Amino acid sequence: MTIEEIHSIASLARLRFTDEQAAAYARQFTDIVAFVDVLKSVDMSEVEPMTSVNHQVNVLRDDVTGESIPTADALRNAPKKNEAFIKVPKVLG
Repeated sequence: MTIEEIHSIASLARLRFTDEQAAAYARQFTDIVAFVDVLKSVDMSEVEPMTSVNHQVNVLRDDVTGESIPTADALRNAPKKNEAFIKVPKVLG
């Protein structure tokens, strides 16, 4: 990676680096890419693909309805409310 590429990427992120900083980042990025190339060279032909890093299965429970608190209690500490709902600021246009 070149210093110019570092400055170009930095400008996209609205960052500014000195040439010395850009040179250091260029070396670090080059080292990272070289390490990834080393990983690509590892023979994985006899390794089974994994779908998870562990063998646990999701433990799910059945949904069970229970008692709910009364509406008046739920609205008691709400800063803005009407008869049955908590009022919140509009989120989407």
